[in-house]
Amino acid sequence: MADFVIHVGCRSAQGVRPNNEDRYFADPQQHLFLVADGMGGQEFGEQASGLAAEIIPRVVHDRLAAKEDPGKAMQDALTEANLAIIQAGRHQPAGRRMGTTAVVAVQREDQVYVAGLGDSRAYLIRGQRVEQLTVDHSVAKALELNGTLTAEQARSSPWQHVLYKFLGCAEMTEGAEVRPFSPQAGDRLLLASDGLTNHVADDDLREGVRVFPQPQQWADHLVDLALQRGSRDNVTVVVVAFEKE
Repeated sequence: MADFVIHVGCRSAQGVRPNNEDRYFADPQQHLFLVADGMGGQEFGEQASGLAAEIIPRVVHDRLAAKEDPGKAMQDALTEANLAIIQAGRHQPAGRRMGTTAVVAVQREDQVYVAGLGDSRAYLIRGQRVEQLTVDHSVAKALELNGTLTAEQARSSPWQHVLYKFLGCAEMTEGAEVRPFSPQAGDRLLLASDGLTNHVADDDLREGVRVFPQPQQWADHLVDLALQRGSRDNVTVVVVAFEKE
């Protein structure tokens, strides 16, 4: 197992929204990280993302303690959170859908496992390479992947923010795909809500690793950058830095 020191930076900003429906969880001791972006407006989105941030870390921790496979532990945690949010949503007014995105990462031995539902994203920045580890579960992205839309058309499509897979979705038939990778010294793992990723480009991520070696400084900068560029959403980011011990 490669020995790393993990440093973490986190920030969530309400921005111009009347409330903050984003939540994050970051525990370097458990090597477990999460960003959730609630949907449904006001207390409904906050409740959904809050349930995700409470249930997913607890279930992952319990499953790993029971020696379950890390990928299976993450899928179990997302499934349990999905059911809890569906149940909680049954008490909301008719016509309102309560849900949340979730992007989760956990390190176990020499692997980091990443999974996402919705359009919150995980990125791996390694040197000059920026790799998106998750797939947006938006209708526009699905149309792009099947060739109906080009990437440029998908970015400006009215379907860009319509999600077909998220926590709280009773119609979801497939869970999250788990993506493992082997961390290297100098890697940066970034988890973020779309309030950030809609306003930050790959070049910003490459430059940020060089200019902001401390994860907290970089997290603060990224949130400020998204807000300066006109993000009208809540903006949340968790930065995980892997360094040589």
